[in-house]
Amino acid sequence: MSSLDDVEIEAPRAPAPVATATAAVIVTFNRREYVARCLDAVARQTVPVDSILVVDNASTDDTAGFLRERGYLERPGVRLERLEANGGSAGGFAHGVRRAGEEAATWLWLLDDDAEPADDALERLLASAPAADPATACVAPVVVDAEGAVQRVHRGRWRGRPRPLSLAEYGGAAPAPLHYVTFVGPLIRTAVARRIDPPLADFFIWADDFEYSFRLRREGGLWLVPGSVILHRDVGQSHTNRRTRFWNRLFSPVLGWELVPSRLDSFWRNLYGLRNYVWLKRRYEGQSALGSAGVIGQFALRSLLCDDRPLRRLPAIIRFGIAGRRGVFENPYPREWRLR
Repeated sequence: MSSLDDVEIEAPRAPAPVATATAAVIVTFNRREYVARCLDAVARQTVPVDSILVVDNASTDDTAGFLRERGYLERPGVRLERLEANGGSAGGFAHGVRRAGEEAATWLWLLDDDAEPADDALERLLASAPAADPATACVAPVVVDAEGAVQRVHRGRWRGRPRPLSLAEYGGAAPAPLHYVTFVGPLIRTAVARRIDPPLADFFIWADDFEYSFRLRREGGLWLVPGSVILHRDVGQSHTNRRTRFWNRLFSPVLGWELVPSRLDSFWRNLYGLRNYVWLKRRYEGQSALGSAGVIGQFALRSLLCDDRPLRRLPAIIRFGIAGRRGVFENPYPREWRLR
């Protein structure tokens, strides 16, 4: 098994615009206003996108009717495919990558529904030096929040755990090599996407982008393009409490991201993330049972430090951690979730 810390590929020096076709994939669930804004941002690109596939993850807010009434589905190249059940981020992108990969496109552009690329984001990605290199599997824009601050969690390198890039690497002109990207705006070479399996639908949500990045990287380099920018509104991630703010003041400068407490009724997301992360560490790093127990213990400690009513959560943390170690992926639909 190859290490994730392989020697990096040197980026080509001279940027060169690329004549190409791009197919965008946007995954959405119950955020019709946001997906409409994402579609508007894609339509404003200085280099046109050839096709757009909107994957509707069984939304209950009539996303399809909303987009149809406002003319989005009448735009050239735009189509919507509704899944019969909510497959989460992993299931949505698995479907989208598989379907878009059937088209005659050179690149696949993966977008969360709450993402809005700058007007020249795609042009800058395609004109970057790595995009001109056949050895490149993915080029990715800088992810920023509504105030323009870099969201470092979306791009980074894996050294035993995800480690975000330094702000200095974002500020440079040269592309920066990556180990992983999230599904907020990466541009994937279609030939590579066809050679590997799509994102693992069993993951449902969280760590699916890490896992897919590891397989992409076996096929070629992943690069950050500092001049390309995408806004990520990060809908639903604003929950906080006094204890978390205290710990973030201490640890956020070291970790590169902030701890976010979870509400009890949405804690299933965190549990899926734990399960997937434990599986990923065993699959790609050969982590021992003792190492997995350490990961589960760290997750339990984070919950004790940050979450409300943490003792009620501990049995579920242990259960889902063990499921990850065993490779058992059972995803109760979110509305059926009960913290037993």
